[in-house]
Amino acid sequence: MKRIILGVFLFAAVWVSAASPLFEQVDDVNRVKIVNSGYDAMLLRVHLFRNAKQSINVQTFILTNDECGRLFMYELIQAAKRGVKVRMIADHFVSDKDCDLAAFLAEVHPNLEFKYYRPAADRLKPSKLRGMLNTLFSFRNTNQRMHNKIITVDGKIGITGGRNIENTYYHFSTGMNFKDRDVLVTGPVVKSMEASFEKFWKYKHSVAGRDLMDVKQRIEKNDFKRYETWDEFLFHGFFDKLSPAANAPKLIKAKFADKLLVPQQVEFICDKPGKNRKWNLTGDGVITAQLRKELAGWERQLIMQTPYLVLDEATREYFLRQKKAKPGLEVIVSSNSFGSTDNIMAYSANYKWRSLYIEDLDFGIYEYKPLPEDLLKVFPAYPQMKKMAAKKPAEDGKKDKPFLCIHAKSFVMDDHTAYIGTYNLDPRSANLNTEVGLLIHDENVAALLKADIMNDTRPGNSWVIARKEVPLNLDKVNALLEKLSSASPIDVWPIRNTSSFELKPGENPVSPDHPAFYKRYRDLGSFPDGTSLLSPKETKTRMMKIVNGMAAPIL
Repeated sequence: MKRIILGVFLFAAVWVSAASPLFEQVDDVNRVKIVNSGYDAMLLRVHLFRNAKQSINVQTFILTNDECGRLFMYELIQAAKRGVKVRMIADHFVSDKDCDLAAFLAEVHPNLEFKYYRPAADRLKPSKLRGMLNTLFSFRNTNQRMHNKIITVDGKIGITGGRNIENTYYHFSTGMNFKDRDVLVTGPVVKSMEASFEKFWKYKHSVAGRDLMDVKQRIEKNDFKRYETWDEFLFHGFFDKLSPAANAPKLIKAKFADKLLVPQQVEFICDKPGKNRKWNLTGDGVITAQLRKELAGWERQLIMQTPYLVLDEATREYFLRQKKAKPGLEVIVSSNSFGSTDNIMAYSANYKWRSLYIEDLDFGIYEYKPLPEDLLKVFPAYPQMKKMAAKKPAEDGKKDKPFLCIHAKSFVMDDHTAYIGTYNLDPRSANLNTEVGLLIHDENVAALLKADIMNDTRPGNSWVIARKEVPLNLDKVNALLEKLSSASPIDVWPIRNTSSFELKPGENPVSPDHPAFYKRYRDLGSFPDGTSLLSPKETKTRMMKIVNGMAAPIL
């Protein structure tokens, strides 16, 4: 019976397409809508794919063959069968290297074309030796990745932001789930998104899956796995509610179409394929230069949200110059804590330079808790994922536990300019990875984005980073030793001048420079995640901090 019901809903998508409230709104005016919910982000994508009539372009850093990945594939295949021209590019480095899947996508329908960005050694899954040799003889090109996330439909509607194609980005994971952010856009600016996609599609290092040697062999042998029916895609009931909801015009209208805003100005900014021509691991890129140019007009306050806070030397120097030129500038950063991060290497670099951010740059830093106070509001499926995690067998002796991790990349400048895209505050985004995003000049959009980021900095949702309370002015001595050590490639000094602080029950929040701060907050140490002192995770972070000065350019 379930199959019949789902079949009716899927068939109804053709009828819904004539009355999609989103496509009805498209005209020569740009409109935008911020999408914070992971579930809503997938709902929107499925609705757009089912209502496409001419073209779908998808660009992603990660493509994973899990339930959400297969839902993407299913919907794109159905669109191709309806006559829609479908093209997808995935970065090779961190996407699933599944030759069966690549062969299937290459052969499933002539209207669907699939490419990989910078595949290694002309293969989808090269041997370890080939991979090592490729890295050795082409180190920069191996590290230069396509971090873009773009979806365009019929040249009229687009999505960009932080989300890749994997369960973790849509709140269907029994472990880590990303708190991410997209922006839905309609109107003429979508043409700029398509133009960027076209450049990457035609780039010499974007290679069709069917042209990779190991995939080609699988196609010739004709022994790869094929998916046909909804059940064969193995969705495990994840989308039994979402699938029919994607065909409900009233719901789509209420969630998306009615909430589109007309900004004063919106611009799509993007890097060129390849990023830059520098032979080393520096050189910025188009988007880095554009963002710095935009920030030249910064007068009062900058609020940023980033998964990783690892500023390269040029960015640190930029903020130091701004601070000297305009002493009253305020910088607030929302990022991940030790407990919520998905990248220990990047977090160890944050830990390495955190005192510099606090003492020299005067940043206000708030690190997101893995289980924040408003967990169920952000992640309504948490109870369901927690039950599923409890039923799964342990891996490596550990049980999965769902938690949240910030993955959004956004900023708000002076309450009038907003950026939402793929750009992290790290050296990879500045110099190596290609990035994209929407720069939106509008007070209403800026206010919505600011409210969401600032909510994440609330005491119940984040720990605040501040200077430790040290007697006898020993913090000054420690600061000197810390700076000398952190300036070297090998950072052996073990003590940082900063720590994580939590508001005490019943107290009102204040800023770290308030006289009552240390009375109202308690020091949780540098690594507050509930594990024991010097846990394997903490030990690994401390060890990485020692050597990551050398690895900084690729973090």
